[in-house]
Amino acid sequence: MLFTKHHYLLLLLYIFLFFLITLTNTCNIWKASDCPQPPTADDEEIFKYDLYTREQLFQFCDQGKKYVECVNKRLQCCDLKSEHAGALAAFEVGLQQAGWRLGRYCAGLGGSTIIQYKCKTTTLPPAKTTTTTSSTTSTMPPCEVEEAGKECNDILDDRLKFETAWSVQEKIQWCKAVSDYIQCAGKHITNCSIIEVRDDVEQLSNFMEYIMKQANLYCHGGFYGCDHAVTDVRCRLSPRKFYSGEAFDSATKNLIIQWYLFFSIALIWWWNR
Repeated sequence: MLFTKHHYLLLLLYIFLFFLITLTNTCNIWKASDCPQPPTADDEEIFKYDLYTREQLFQFCDQGKKYVECVNKRLQCCDLKSEHAGALAAFEVGLQQAGWRLGRYCAGLGGSTIIQYKCKTTTLPPAKTTTTTSSTTSTMPPCEVEEAGKECNDILDDRLKFETAWSVQEKIQWCKAVSDYIQCAGKHITNCSIIEVRDDVEQLSNFMEYIMKQANLYCHGGFYGCDHAVTDVRCRLSPRKFYSGEAFDSATKNLIIQWYLFFSIALIWWWNR
């Protein structure tokens, strides 16, 4: 009987560890915006005039390393999911910007080494562009920061932040518009590694990150909605109930009670085997 108890306990532990490892190594893009922020242009300023100490350099590089590792971990294998393309482009731009800034001072944190989340095993051939009048072909979308503004700005209709005073319908429409905007703007800055447009890309990607955080905070199920964030407690309410401000404390308590009962019953069953 003692052996049987240990056998089942080990089996439960193996199952738990399996799911834990699986969750750790899968795309968790909606959590990437919670990562520590990378060093800013102001943080870099002291290095331009050789006025920094060794401790400041270590702190600068350590901050950048934490950001890069966290974002790559959250984005792990997200390139395999086409529905994340727009948001993924925004985060990739952020990684590239960090690479430009960190690569000057921190070994191993610049260039192609900054992006480590991709799981695709096949690579596309280099982009080819013909100069004939008949056709122009390209395997990758171009960097078009200005086009992002022209094509995508009307989607938000000048509503640049979430307002709690909006009607339920306006809140629903804004959350949908944010998703559409990220998809639209993201496709225009996917390959913006050109130094000449760095400031423009940084400004756009900062705004994209800002409205994504707004959506994560205020929208039903966060930026990606309840179709992807099924464990989000906000999804236990209907969209209209959530946006109307109905409290979901009771839903949270019910969820805790359900899990408590489940583990209690499982423990009692295992002990009496």
